[in-house]
Amino acid sequence: MFRATIFFLAGVISYLVTGWLVTAPAWLRSLDVPNARSSHTQPTPRMGGLGIVAAFVIILPMLWVMLIGASANWLLAMKFGFALVSYVIIAGVGLVDDLRRIGPLAKYAGQLVAALIALWSGVTFLYLNIPFAGVWMVSGVVGAVLTIIWLTGFSNFFNFMDGIDGLAGGVGVIYSLALAAVSFGTGHRLIGAGCLMLAAACLGFVAHNFPPAKIFMGDVGSLFIGYVLAAFATVTANSGERPVPFLAVLLILGTFLYDTIFTLIRRARRGEKLWEAHRTHLYQRLVIAGQSHRRVTLTYFGLSLLLGTGGVLYTFAGKLFGDVMMDWMRVLILIASAATMAAFTVYVYWYEAAAQRAKDMKDIFATEASAEAIEG
Repeated sequence: MFRATIFFLAGVISYLVTGWLVTAPAWLRSLDVPNARSSHTQPTPRMGGLGIVAAFVIILPMLWVMLIGASANWLLAMKFGFALVSYVIIAGVGLVDDLRRIGPLAKYAGQLVAALIALWSGVTFLYLNIPFAGVWMVSGVVGAVLTIIWLTGFSNFFNFMDGIDGLAGGVGVIYSLALAAVSFGTGHRLIGAGCLMLAAACLGFVAHNFPPAKIFMGDVGSLFIGYVLAAFATVTANSGERPVPFLAVLLILGTFLYDTIFTLIRRARRGEKLWEAHRTHLYQRLVIAGQSHRRVTLTYFGLSLLLGTGGVLYTFAGKLFGDVMMDWMRVLILIASAATMAAFTVYVYWYEAAAQRAKDMKDIFATEASAEAIEG
């Protein structure tokens, strides 16, 4: 009942706040005017992610008060409070960027502050669970560095992938539900509740953002979702009696991780400046080649469901297949997931080539028709 209640409240708050922002005063909506790198053609309100943040800021303190009420949980409540502060800071960084477009260094400085506060609250890497290699312990300094890179990195990755209608919000729902499943299944009930809250908040936003979008998420939403997911994933993978294998987390968040890393490597090999804006992510290339926002978004939903299911199976492989077969099944899941994303990449290149051939043929026919008209 409690889980259903917070899911319902988060969804309603997000839906109502986002809906209000669609028609809010222009200075508050901060219209996103199309440019050469945009995937939309009409000025559209952004900062809709404030609805997602509002759901968290309103409901999470309730959980915090509940923790304080139990004397045995006072230390956990203090850490939880610091984590909540870091969430607000990362949302603030995105909000300022939506309003004023701050530079990348200033933006990263704000993300770094949020990550350091998260470290202080106990969000850190302690060990990694690797098939056939067992559990690898991580030293304090190395763990802190890995945590900062992970928190700031994935929040930016999620931000990079927020480029077409419905994509980031819908995938955020899938990521959150898959992470909730592994969290509840491994005894991380508080994190599981937070994941349900995030899923519902994203769902409330997507109701206004699914193609054709009435409002965009903005950096305030995309940085916030990416950061919260990364923080929740770190805690589930590094705490409790049954930590979630971090490779399972990477599978759950795999579609955005793969697209971003693949694109960065491709741009680096082409000698492009990685910090400059571009439209060469796999999802953007499909849109440029002629696919609709809806089709591309639904494709990523399907891929995220497949990899998310793989992450859940990876986590519970021991229960499902037995300890003897656990490592082998996990390797098979990793291979199947890698093959899925490789096949998707091949499909993107094939679709681009097919679209270009069709365009070339159309140009040839148009040229021939024009020549015949002149001769006639």
